[in-house]
Amino acid sequence: MSRQRTVDKSYPEGITPQQVGYTPMISLGRGEGRFSLGYFRGVPAFIDLDKLVIQPLVLAEKAYALDRVDSRNGVEVTVANGAAVGAVAADEIEVPAGEVWYLNRLSVTCPAADATGTASFNILVSSFPKTAAGGDKPYLANNATAMGATTDYDLPAQGGLGEELRLVGGDKLTLQLTATVAFTANKVFRLDPYGRRGKALVA
Repeated sequence: MSRQRTVDKSYPEGITPQQVGYTPMISLGRGEGRFSLGYFRGVPAFIDLDKLVIQPLVLAEKAYALDRVDSRNGVEVTVANGAAVGAVAADEIEVPAGEVWYLNRLSVTCPAADATGTASFNILVSSFPKTAAGGDKPYLANNATAMGATTDYDLPAQGGLGEELRLVGGDKLTLQLTATVAFTANKVFRLDPYGRRGKALVA
């Protein structure tokens, strides 16, 4: 006849089972799960999981190439016949929910220059700090005019961002056009982003 062995399944002193509603804040309030790593710059140093684990994952996000971002993700903006000097037309590209984009180029294509209308352009980036007026900050310090041409902004290059532009779900790029010569015909302008979709690891 085999002998049965009794196993003590009770919780050690001071340890209680997790219950519904048990949160990290409750745990920290009880002094559970918190520990010091020692001293850093003269003060006690504690683990910061955001800095230690979460933020470094941004480096891993960009290593994935789950899809291309290119002209298929672009947007066209029509400045209509009759637009007066100073009139503004705009449209936006929005990153789908749950996605993360790493962009290395923004490309603006303007129609041919003639007497039927001219517009300057800028690209608004919703993830940048807001302007003093509360609007999206333009990528360019001043509007550019380049009728009849395609203008590329290579973001990682010196004089650009020096790094790819990271956009997450809900972030927007807006092509904003301002008429500088009155329009007597419809004209189509275009913004194309280039880069890739990474694997979203950091919210």
